[in-house]
Amino acid sequence: MKIFRTFEEIIDYAIDEEMDEIEFYSEVANRMDSKNVKRLFRNIALEKTARMLRLEKMKDAKPELNMNQVQDMKITNSLENIDHSKNDLNYQDALILAMKKEKAKFKFYLNMADSALNKECKETFLALANDEARQRLKFEIEYEEHILVEN
Repeated sequence: MKIFRTFEEIIDYAIDEEMDEIEFYSEVANRMDSKNVKRLFRNIALEKTARMLRLEKMKDAKPELNMNQVQDMKITNSLENIDHSKNDLNYQDALILAMKKEKAKFKFYLNMADSALNKECKETFLALANDEARQRLKFEIEYEEHILVEN
């Protein structure tokens, strides 16, 4: 369980996660053969970069959160099913891993929104959650159109 003590720790955690995902999506893009697939993963990496910058700006805002609620939040990483470090990561595995990453981040931002004490903070975290949901949908559509059709 990840325990946050301050708002800054939450934002730093979120920024670190976004940076990890930028690296992941950029790396996956470089591994894929199809130009369209490369573009999908690179575009998501660019969106993550914009989100990271948005989080950096939140540091200055000092929104109020109910830290007792945040401390009880359990953050788990359910990505053990797929080894994303392997060199032969196929397209299907990459999409599944991406969908799981986006779902986990969606839940994280939703939990942060629930613990927000002021409207601006709540709206920002909800917007970030919404961004994650849109990105997951892109991967789900790609999966449905190119993986499920083949099976």
